[in-house]
Amino acid sequence: MKRYFLLVIAFSFVLNVYGQDTSDDPLYKYYASTQKKFTLAFQPLQLFNWGLRFDFEMRLGNVPGWLQFGPSVYYKKNDDKNDDPRYFYEGNGYRYYNHFDDYHNFNLRAPFSKLLGGGFDVNYKYFLDVRRSFYNAAGLSFTRINIDYWGMGWDNYVEDGLQYHAYALDYRTQHINRLGANIIFGYQPPVRNTFLFDIFWGLAYRHSFSDDDKPSFNRTMLSYGRTGFVFLSGVRIGFGLK
Repeated sequence: MKRYFLLVIAFSFVLNVYGQDTSDDPLYKYYASTQKKFTLAFQPLQLFNWGLRFDFEMRLGNVPGWLQFGPSVYYKKNDDKNDDPRYFYEGNGYRYYNHFDDYHNFNLRAPFSKLLGGGFDVNYKYFLDVRRSFYNAAGLSFTRINIDYWGMGWDNYVEDGLQYHAYALDYRTQHINRLGANIIFGYQPPVRNTFLFDIFWGLAYRHSFSDDDKPSFNRTMLSYGRTGFVFLSGVRIGFGLK
């Protein structure tokens, strides 16, 4: 599956580079001359994943090819009750520990107290029709996320001049570095006026690197530690700059 996905991305790049329309069609020239050269857009659906994503695009001459740069930031801090050290991640679920030393399944709490991170996407975008409305894009992404959580692990401490190791509940941090490759298809009405609206969908492959001795945070497609294929969809709202 990964091999086919990489072939699709490679084919997309070849299509974009060698399939550019150099026609002398007056309609083509008209749309090329009236389209904005730069755009700035915001992806509102990223807010549902505690993210903030902006896209800056620049047109490459008069051809229907664009470069897209997408910086993003992520931040979430749970309320005080989720910072309670009794709630911590263990195995594939959560456990609730009370003063009677009894364990119960507890699957409603988020497995972290705070997350903070950011990322950057670079895509090559190519419009497929003369009016420059339907497009495909392909590129790479990198994301770095730090997740603070309450969990079990080995702690070191010194007492009476001797060093001890204890498996204890403590406040810990998982560092996640995630690489990704994207293939996107979308519809964007030609940007000749100030307003920009774009709807897109696609597929991405993500590979996350993290500490294997800590929770992976890889349970769903929206998880920050995801390794595997992810479906993409969203809207972009913005404006043309020039």
